[in-house]
Amino acid sequence: MRSSMFQRRFVIVSGKGGVGRSSLAAALGLAAARYGLRTCVVQLNTRDEMGRIFAVDASGYEPVPLVPGLPLFGCNLRPADALREYGQMKLHFRTLHKLVFENDVMQRLLRMIPGMNELVLLGKAWHMESQDHNSDGTPTWDLIVIDAPATGHGVSLLRLPQTILAAVPIGPMADDARQMQALLEDPARTALHVVTLAQELPATEALELCDEARGKLGMPTGNLFVNMVLPGLVDDRQLRALQHAEPETPLLVDAVAAVTAHVRWHDAQQTQIRRLQKASALPVVELPHLFCTIGRAQIEMLADAVVAGMESAESRHGQGEAAR
Repeated sequence: MRSSMFQRRFVIVSGKGGVGRSSLAAALGLAAARYGLRTCVVQLNTRDEMGRIFAVDASGYEPVPLVPGLPLFGCNLRPADALREYGQMKLHFRTLHKLVFENDVMQRLLRMIPGMNELVLLGKAWHMESQDHNSDGTPTWDLIVIDAPATGHGVSLLRLPQTILAAVPIGPMADDARQMQALLEDPARTALHVVTLAQELPATEALELCDEARGKLGMPTGNLFVNMVLPGLVDDRQLRALQHAEPETPLLVDAVAAVTAHVRWHDAQQTQIRRLQKASALPVVELPHLFCTIGRAQIEMLADAVVAGMESAESRHGQGEAAR
């Protein structure tokens, strides 16, 4: 029985810079691939985080395997490659594409169109979900995980189809934008997962993104993932016992100070988590702080935590909805 997280084929991961979007995207992809789903983690013209995590070269436009023996792939979409593929699909002949799209005048014109690079990247991602099929007619990908840009750029990217349709309501570009918009707004196919840290500023930005997704973007949301959550070490009684322990030695003083700082940090995190649970209206999933550089071993641990935490959070969220 696989998690309902994998029932929607187009998953977007977004959040403030530095909160662990790429780590979550990798963990989601790995978790899905473990269930046998042919999964592609898509990076959008950025540093190759999937390659760094899985120790492979995933910087290219074409998907490459990330983990031997698992149907997990990764790619890094680039505007020039996406535009070339788009032009060839529209014009059908490579030579005609070169004549129209690759001359200097057209290249300069395309660079002047606001959002053109982002539009072709989003268009390629839409094509992977909607148009890529195997020889037997089945979809090439069971799940596509989009490692989206940080919140501000990510929202601009997801709003692009609306912007295009408002400016150019008819024509081939409008037709494509309309189909992209339909995908982004389809609750049966798409989910926007929000990532944050249990800190005031990232939490505030995450709540704003949740509101914007449901409001201006009209997108179906998934889960709110809180990354790098500290474990609880001691309760109040145990902390008081440590603070009054005898004999008082320099080592014990340092240890008590470290434990006290951890407890305060943990308590501050829990305050923000309760805030997120109350205000976000999304199932909240807590992911552990791993205290080390993220590589494949850590992503495997996060994948376990994602599945277990999401199933638990969805159950609690469902019970809360039923109670209301």
